Amino acid sequence: MPKQSFALEAGGEKRLEISWKGIYKNVTISLDGNSVGVIPDQKTLSAGQEFRLIDGSIIKVQLVKKFTSTELQVLRNGQPVPGSASDPQSQLKNAYGMVYFVAGLNLVLGLVSFLFNVEFLQQLGIGFGSIIFGLVFLILGFFVQRKSTVALILAIAVFALDGILGLILAASQGYNPGAGGIIARIFLIIPMFQGIGAIKALKNKGA
Repeated sequence: MPKQSFALEAGGEKRLEISWKGIYKNVTISLDGNSVGVIPDQKTLSAGQEFRLIDGSIIKVQLVKKFTSTELQVLRNGQPVPGSASDPQSQLKNAYGMVYFVAGLNLVLGLVSFLFNVEFLQQLGIGFGSIIFGLVFLILGFFVQRKSTVALILAIAVFALDGILGLILAASQGYNPGAGGIIARIFLIIPMFQGIGAIKALKNKGA
């Protein structure tokens, strides 16, 4: 049974638990082990349901479907619960996490290709240039982690441009680019885009 646990305040104990069966069936909301309410199915969850906690605050749980993703939104008195999908701090963490992931992947593959002269990787265009690319993203990740919108936008632009140039190069050499690589890039870039709004929200809150 999938479940998620949250604290009601940043840095607090994870007292709120949301669990469900299958594809969001019988979604159970509990606080300190005591049931607060149950949402029977995905349709009801998509409409959003509110529950009053013993302290008088209102918890709203809703499955929000966006163009690029599906998000389980958990709000308390209209504000995202810390650690939830719509929490700006979580979105920022996902954004710089992806930037660091791209950096690490390029550094590792680039070093392996360059140091051990791996022909397969070199045919894919992975080599010394990948090491430089990884170092650039490592630096960008450092600044994104410190809430730099400019660094995040630059990371998105460079990552997207690298993908486009890769497709053009593959096509010019007679290769048919696989859909898997394109889809992977899209999934990597989505959290980066979400990070832009997260940084703005955190700065507005003074966090």
